[in-house]
Amino acid sequence: MQSSVSTLPLPATRRIDALDAIRGVALGGILLVNMGLFAFPALYMAPSDWWPGTTGKIVVQLISFFGEGKFVSMFSFLFGLGFILFLQSAERKGLPPVRLFLRRLLVLLVIGCIHAHLIWFGDVLCFYSVLGVLLLFFRKMPPPALLKWAGGLLIVPVVLYVATGTLIGPDFYKAGLSYSDAGYKAIEVYRSGTLRQIWEQNAADLLTARMGYLMETPMMLAMFLLGAYAGKRGIFRQPEAHEVFIRKVQTWTAWIGWPLVACFALLGQAGPNTPLGGNSMMINTYIAAPLIGIFYIATLTRLLQRAQWQRWLRPFQAAGRMAATNYLLQSVTCIWIYYSFGGGLYAYASPPVYLLIWLLVLGGQLAVSSWWMDHFRFGPVEWIWRKLTYGKAYAIKAE
Repeated sequence: MQSSVSTLPLPATRRIDALDAIRGVALGGILLVNMGLFAFPALYMAPSDWWPGTTGKIVVQLISFFGEGKFVSMFSFLFGLGFILFLQSAERKGLPPVRLFLRRLLVLLVIGCIHAHLIWFGDVLCFYSVLGVLLLFFRKMPPPALLKWAGGLLIVPVVLYVATGTLIGPDFYKAGLSYSDAGYKAIEVYRSGTLRQIWEQNAADLLTARMGYLMETPMMLAMFLLGAYAGKRGIFRQPEAHEVFIRKVQTWTAWIGWPLVACFALLGQAGPNTPLGGNSMMINTYIAAPLIGIFYIATLTRLLQRAQWQRWLRPFQAAGRMAATNYLLQSVTCIWIYYSFGGGLYAYASPPVYLLIWLLVLGGQLAVSSWWMDHFRFGPVEWIWRKLTYGKAYAIKAE
């Protein structure tokens, strides 16, 4: 018995490191997908309409194929997993888990509101903080029930959407409006507008972005529940003990997810205002992208069991330990690069150029994160978040 107890700290340490590394990879992927929104009014216009070149189209299609919807699914999964780990940690310490979690969400909401209203409209933290409250209703639910709820939240919206479109006909898909005028206005404002004009444009874009997030709410909640399922089963505590299960998840998500993503890449070009394009977009958002997000997590979990991959992914581990700080810094850095008060590259930087900018920004974040975590225990935002959650200060410098 004593020998088995002595081996517990090592798997626990690997679990934390692996989750931080996966979170860091997801953070880099989210930056890649968001780069199109930082650099161009993709809320309203297709980049191919502005940059008709073949190279630009290939870059956009590759980002969509490998990134769009996949990394936010990973982040949502990790949020649900973190919820379970947070509750378990609070219970072990004899602290009130529900009250602390609600306080944690409230702080996250404040951070998200600052980010959304004062920095960049594409914020997802506000949605996470509000949806996170719903997780409390599932906290005592057994893992099989969590799995059923997650499946229902992913499948039911697709069935309802397709059924409604079939009953109403093509007019159902033509309900979407053309936003090209709004796109041209955004280009003018972000490229050469004053700070006040940029703030007003951000407020308008924030409303449009939140409407999009609202449509994805069931998917986000489903991924929260899948993360909670993994947390309750203890899959990331000792991934070696769940190797067979993780390998099966990796295999099945790849076999089902990648063909669906490929179908969307072909059929989605018809556009969301057609039955074919609208249905394929819905299937991609709720089925294909979450499956690939889980595939990425399973793949990284298996790779991180090897010392060589742990070394290669260590910079991502550092970035993941201060994910909230890096998420906000991504927005600050990119609006400075693209907006009029900074580099003014908005709608000038084509997809190949903003792909290069993504590499530079990500590389800088990985380097800074590695240095910071060598000297400090928490990222700056994480330290504030922790202090306001627990009501006491923690030493920030590494010992």
